[in-house]
Amino acid sequence: MVPKYAEFTVGLVIFLFLFFAVFLFTYKKGKRLSKNLLGFFFLSLGLAVADVFLQINDTYKQFPHTAFLFNTLPLLYGPLLWLLTKSVTLPNYQLLKRDYWHFLPYILGFLIFVFAYHIHPLSYKKEFIEHVQSGKETSQILSSILIFLMIGSYIFSSYRQLQKYRIQIREQVSNIDSINLSWLAHTLFGFVAIISLSGVLQILTHLLGPQTKWLNLLLLILLFGLLFFIMSSIIKGLKSDVIFADSLDNKPTNTPIQKIRKTVDETKLTLLKKHMEQQQPFLNPSLNLKELANQIDLPARELSNIINHGTGQSFFDFINSYRIQFAKDKIQQSSDDKLTILEVMYAAGFNSKSSFNTAFKKHTNFTPTQWKKQQRAK
Repeated sequence: MVPKYAEFTVGLVIFLFLFFAVFLFTYKKGKRLSKNLLGFFFLSLGLAVADVFLQINDTYKQFPHTAFLFNTLPLLYGPLLWLLTKSVTLPNYQLLKRDYWHFLPYILGFLIFVFAYHIHPLSYKKEFIEHVQSGKETSQILSSILIFLMIGSYIFSSYRQLQKYRIQIREQVSNIDSINLSWLAHTLFGFVAIISLSGVLQILTHLLGPQTKWLNLLLLILLFGLLFFIMSSIIKGLKSDVIFADSLDNKPTNTPIQKIRKTVDETKLTLLKKHMEQQQPFLNPSLNLKELANQIDLPARELSNIINHGTGQSFFDFINSYRIQFAKDKIQQSSDDKLTILEVMYAAGFNSKSSFNTAFKKHTNFTPTQWKKQQRAK
């Protein structure tokens, strides 16, 4: 039985999952496919939590015909996360016929329970439920391990795709805060933590029995973890331009920039540096590779090659190096003690305090505030 102090938390977790699923299905802005996939992910989590709750709360013993309708939903977690990742990292991504094969394990699992449970008489179903709730069946643990491994492989693939995307955007845009998909990374890592804790709980329940009192505390920790996971994922997602705003068409293309050759035309590299120093295009917060290439009449791929092999930097780091130097000069040359770090940040072409602080410390080993105090002390 679920302890009384956990019932409210369970209900709140289920409500939030279902509420945000409906919100994503009905919210009009943003990319429909991405919102639907995230919505189905939350829906499957909510129904799965409800299924576990009804099972351990003995509700299924009273209504055996309603049991085991949602217990195979965990087979959807991995595919939904993987397809969600593809939908937000690949421009104009649409589901293909081969993508639906990812849902085959769920369909097979559901059909297995149809023939192993649902078509049988009431007496058989009651015995089946008793056997499952006893926690003595080794096949339950084995199937759970297989599901965890399956989810883990999907999360690993999703994270690799996310990292590939992040490397790519650093080669094409100069401000990545709104498109670096930190909310997705947070979702992936948070889900790994939740699944790991859930796995530990299942194994301990199998070894020690479902009535062990201290396991209730672990259950409560898992529920609060789920609550934190829901709220933080949604909050980060709501701040993201990728799912909730209509800016997907402005994302960089997914085709990797080819390193045309490793030799660099020094004349063109000099031209680029001269243009950066004289015209200061880096002061434009939305500057991207294509725009800079047009300014100096070079193909984008050639410009990428010049930056990568001529300076040893990505486009993102190359632009930020000029922005940081501009910020340093502005702080150093200003006689106005009231000049704020925020003013310097915006003047230098940054639009995020966190990215400005990170870039500044990377190039100077100091935060902007520390460097300003150091300059004033001289």
